[in-house]
Amino acid sequence: MALNKFTLTNRIDTHAGILRSLSFWSSFFIVLTAFMIPISSTFRSIGVSLSVILILLDSSRHVALKKLFKHSTVKLALGFFMLTMLACLWSTANVQDQWIVLEKYSKLIYLPFFMLAFRDPRTRSMALHAFLLAMLITCVLLLLKAVGVVHYGGDDPGEMFRNHIMTGYMMVFAAYLAAYLAYHAPCFLHRIAYGCLALLLSYQILFTGTGRMAYIAYALLAALWVFQIFSWRKALILAGLGGCLLAGAYTMNPTIQFLAHQVKDDWGLYHHNKRDTSLGFRLQFHTYAYDLFKRHPWLGNGTGSFSHTFHIENPVPEWSASRSKLLEPHSQYWMVASELGIVGLFLFILLLGSLCVSCWRTPETRALGCAALLPMLLGNFTDSLLLYSGTGYFFLLFTALALASHPKISSTLCNQAASSDAVRPPPLQAKAGAIQT
Repeated sequence: MALNKFTLTNRIDTHAGILRSLSFWSSFFIVLTAFMIPISSTFRSIGVSLSVILILLDSSRHVALKKLFKHSTVKLALGFFMLTMLACLWSTANVQDQWIVLEKYSKLIYLPFFMLAFRDPRTRSMALHAFLLAMLITCVLLLLKAVGVVHYGGDDPGEMFRNHIMTGYMMVFAAYLAAYLAYHAPCFLHRIAYGCLALLLSYQILFTGTGRMAYIAYALLAALWVFQIFSWRKALILAGLGGCLLAGAYTMNPTIQFLAHQVKDDWGLYHHNKRDTSLGFRLQFHTYAYDLFKRHPWLGNGTGSFSHTFHIENPVPEWSASRSKLLEPHSQYWMVASELGIVGLFLFILLLGSLCVSCWRTPETRALGCAALLPMLLGNFTDSLLLYSGTGYFFLLFTALALASHPKISSTLCNQAASSDAVRPPPLQAKAGAIQT
């Protein structure tokens, strides 16, 4: 009898140990993913895959995972991906072009897994600090590149492991995150450290960065940080001072001046039928996407149709003659409208709206959720940020991190975690008179 009890207890201990090990390693790989997002697509994919596999192997998380799949935001994300799959049926593109777009959107499947992986506040904190460390490394290398010490990543001083667009958005979010932690840190030394990091990242953005939208996103998140922390009166004063500082950065940085004048010049050239410029190409892509949208306004031309049709019809000969095959129209909204029509665009806007509402209802991480969402909502007018690998995973990971602390979601996850931790029952008591062996 005692031997059976001993065997049962050992089995319970072994099972509980396996579950704890799976939980530890899934947390480790999600933190690794946060570190690798700005640095390496390969190691990021490895981190995501291993984290998802370990979550699936952890039987104690299955109930919580099923509940997350019923969450309205997750349903919309999966619904949008299913629509892209369904749109292959009427797509004018070949299988290869369809598969490229499907693979890009498949990252939406990972949203509930990311939310589950971030159920532990310690994992959320470690992921944020891992991301900050990666951006600090990137920032230092970019500053060294600006003075000619480092030559990695091409000639663009704003490009290191990612192109200047992705790097700019991630650097802006990292600067906001450092400023946010500087204000909320309980220790004075920690406040100084986070504050210095925020200033260093801000210097890179304003004086060596080359992304136009990064400047706009920086001003947006700087205003967000001010109005989240201070009263309206103080916030307006600080916002005015911040505007003066940004104007000073403009006068001191020839790169910002060049990029601003380039937009003005390109706009003038575009209206004089000289459209083969940086801005002119984007406007031509948007116009062509609009033309495709008008052909099939309700359901669109199908998954992968923009790239395929653009390559066949060649509406912008100068681009096709000198550049690689165009995948998207440099606008997520026009991408969705041209390929999935009004139905797809409505579903995509519903998804973004659901993310905004859910983040707003999450008091603990509302600020971080808004900081991840707002630049994405704005940037999708000029780039397909969800479609891009780097910014897409970045967007999903940190919105999932914010949503994981939502009161309803966190209570579900915590209750499930408590039930999984209670795998081992109380010690068995021997019956009176039982023979002990």
